[in-house]
Amino acid sequence: MEKAKVLYDFDGEEGNGELTVREGDVVTVIRQNVGDGWWEAETSTGQKGLVPEAWMEIMRGPPAIPSGPPSAPPPTQTYEDDDWDDDDDDDDDWDDSEKSSVHQESGINGAGNFGLHSANRDRKGSEPTGKGTVKLGFANRFSVFAKAGGEDYLLGSQEGKSKSVSGTILYTIVDSEDGPVWGSPREPFHVDIKNPKKETKLKGIKSFICYQVTPSNTGIQVSRRYKHFDWLYARLCSKFVTIVVPPLPDKQVTGRYEDSFIEKRMDQLSRWLERMTAHPVVSQCDVFLHFLTCTDGKEWKKGKRDAEKDDFLGAAFFQVLGVPQTVLDITVVERQHENFHKFVKSMEASMGQITHVIHEHGKRHIGPFKREYQKMGRAFKEVATSFELDTRPRINDIDAPTEGSQQLTDAIKFTGKTYDEIGDLFAAQPRNDNYILEDFLREYTGMLSCFPDMISFHKHTISTVKECQKQREEQKMEFDEAEQIKTRADVVSYGMMAEINHFQRQRVYDYKEIMKLYLGEQIKFYEAITEKLRAAMTQYDNVNV
Repeated sequence: MEKAKVLYDFDGEEGNGELTVREGDVVTVIRQNVGDGWWEAETSTGQKGLVPEAWMEIMRGPPAIPSGPPSAPPPTQTYEDDDWDDDDDDDDDWDDSEKSSVHQESGINGAGNFGLHSANRDRKGSEPTGKGTVKLGFANRFSVFAKAGGEDYLLGSQEGKSKSVSGTILYTIVDSEDGPVWGSPREPFHVDIKNPKKETKLKGIKSFICYQVTPSNTGIQVSRRYKHFDWLYARLCSKFVTIVVPPLPDKQVTGRYEDSFIEKRMDQLSRWLERMTAHPVVSQCDVFLHFLTCTDGKEWKKGKRDAEKDDFLGAAFFQVLGVPQTVLDITVVERQHENFHKFVKSMEASMGQITHVIHEHGKRHIGPFKREYQKMGRAFKEVATSFELDTRPRINDIDAPTEGSQQLTDAIKFTGKTYDEIGDLFAAQPRNDNYILEDFLREYTGMLSCFPDMISFHKHTISTVKECQKQREEQKMEFDEAEQIKTRADVVSYGMMAEINHFQRQRVYDYKEIMKLYLGEQIKFYEAITEKLRAAMTQYDNVNV
């Protein structure tokens, strides 16, 4: 990489991913093709960010003298690790260098989008005059929109590049009473995950857990490790930019072979698969079906290569998406987009609050609530113990309580035992309702985390259309070209609308079911407490006064 000398002081805006440098500093130029007059650079202290090209001067030095023969050229194309059961195991190696999850991606200032925001500066250079093709550069090069190929798709740059048959519709959106929805050409099915088994390789050096996965529509049982789920997750995230692909459960550093963890992990993976199976698009895509049905090692490798060479990843997916013919009003689309954005932000805040409340409530069940009831139980037992000292004076010198006094003592002992048992009920109850609800809420929190990128992608789409309309009005763009971009943008908007409607429909169903389950368990819990208190109360009916 080349070195550059800073010609002038530059105070970068950290929120925009810019780098602060001073005149005379020497920086390493990482990339010069960022666009719009910006370079990506790194200081001597390891800070990375954007710097204006005009502030930089490449330092030219004498050519380096090679110390040996040139190294062999790198391979022209590489794929993710093909091995059906390779040595790099995400379950075993926490710091595995081949993590495939897209959220593991690191970069400047952190993960995702290379850790950068777009440089919020006005573009330099003259504006094009007269009619012509749309100028490139509607989106910054670090945005989700640009990385997923959104600009190329809208401008028609992707068409003709695919090796697959162009114009083939693989997925559809249809209009309904509730708005655009995903088409469902296949019968719905579900997936079972059972029989987790610890397996080893390399003479026991490596160990991992395999889960037996069986889809109901084929009955074919396949063995899958966590790393296979992680690979599938990465492929789905790469393929679908406006479809919710919830994050997988976190990797585990310790205790991953304990029975309780394995059962918990299996339940989480099962719910993740059910979520994907319930989606009309994900459930029919080739990579998902390959994961569910492939039993042969060679076929698995071939399927992996095919998935990693998929011509319709990211925004290219919209090339094979059929949508209704109705032209969308960009003003209406933008308003609905903003309304959903507000909904997501509000739901995120409420999910954080209720998840915290439910979590703390569960902790009180197994802690303070149990202790308080058992404290009451001990107090009642102490009262009964003191009542046992009732030795009323009698003529026949028999030191014993009367029948009624003994019956009262026994009833109070029973009451103390009842409160002990109620304390145990409180401690056991979270497994029946609180933990289930908390897991559900965390699952939805993970789903909501997918929307910011989707919203950003769609927002850039809307902005591109509005910019094209402006250029058309200023006669800087041909009418037909602007209409073609608007038509492609409508496909993106239809995809976003269909996914929003799918999410909202699932949300209503899911919350209905989870709240019925939660309240039903609460009712059973308090009915059990009521029955115990009622049984304790009947003990006093037998006390003879």
